[in-house]
Amino acid sequence: MLTVIGLLASAVLVQGATQPDSTPRPKTTVLPVVSYSEVTGFQYGATVLRGFRSSSDSATRASSLSAYVALTAKDYLKWHVQADLWSPGNSRRLRSRIEYISYPLPFFGIGTTSPDSAEEWYSSGVTTVHIFTQRAMRPGWFIHAGARYVRSELREWEEGGLLESNVFPGAQPGGPGIGVITAELGVVVDTRDNLVSPRAGTYARIIPSLASKAIGSDFAFRRLTVDWRSYGTLGRFTTAKQFQYDGVAGGAVPFDQLPMIGADTAMRGYPRGRFRDRHAITTQMEFRTPHWRRAGAVGFFGAGTVSHALTALDSENWFLSAGVGFRYVLLPKDRTVARVDFGIGRGSFGINLGIGEAF
Repeated sequence: MLTVIGLLASAVLVQGATQPDSTPRPKTTVLPVVSYSEVTGFQYGATVLRGFRSSSDSATRASSLSAYVALTAKDYLKWHVQADLWSPGNSRRLRSRIEYISYPLPFFGIGTTSPDSAEEWYSSGVTTVHIFTQRAMRPGWFIHAGARYVRSELREWEEGGLLESNVFPGAQPGGPGIGVITAELGVVVDTRDNLVSPRAGTYARIIPSLASKAIGSDFAFRRLTVDWRSYGTLGRFTTAKQFQYDGVAGGAVPFDQLPMIGADTAMRGYPRGRFRDRHAITTQMEFRTPHWRRAGAVGFFGAGTVSHALTALDSENWFLSAGVGFRYVLLPKDRTVARVDFGIGRGSFGINLGIGEAF
């Protein structure tokens, strides 16, 4: 699997940093990122975060504008820009994100029986545009409506490999690429005390979505996403629990948009997309220490599986992951942290970097 050895350094440019917490002054934070992987070589880039509140009411959640760009020594590229806006009193939320990624990823085939020996590497140019709005029905309960557009073009693949066989939907080596447009409508419950590093509350979302050729999508299928998280305390530790289900039904689904396990936020220790199929379940738990001079640590473990049929999930192979992580508080007021996680899976190991807690 991809082995990453990274350094996340932060240089902070803050406006109003010396103001009392009761003064919601805008802040700008610059976070340079340097890392290395065997596949991409050195990677270098930066994140710029702009945080502010739409109201002087401390209960109004912080809005943010952010941008990220990373280049590599082997000419790969990743960037995104995002706006996450909360109205006064949290009655409405609007989030928009545009992302482009052209990085190498592994592909092992479909299902839990895909062997490690089937590993091959591919790279796609993927542009994603995601916009959604949430409107409060009551405090902490929201109606969610959104749309997502994903444009993918397979650019690099291994000759004689699985993807070159044209067996998998969306794998068109040298082709013009595909576009998937999805409309989503669902319910979100969010009572977390903090969006990036919660210590109490619940986050849950049930989001059915539909990709249809009637709205211009190259593929037509239905999707259901369920994400439940709970936060609390055990002595001086913060506990975080999460259950996720992602499933598709109907027509064919592009291979790179199938439900999967293996990511930097769940099933850490497995490469992204190590196991893929039409249904995926993951569950994880994390213990977070108190921060001492801005530094903290976490321990985590999880389990997950994928299956072609929902009714067969309980009979599939289940995969375990576990690991430890380091946290450094970048912005104490907002509890924004930089994280480095070391995860172990079945026959695999991974190091993940990020801003904010994994979940």
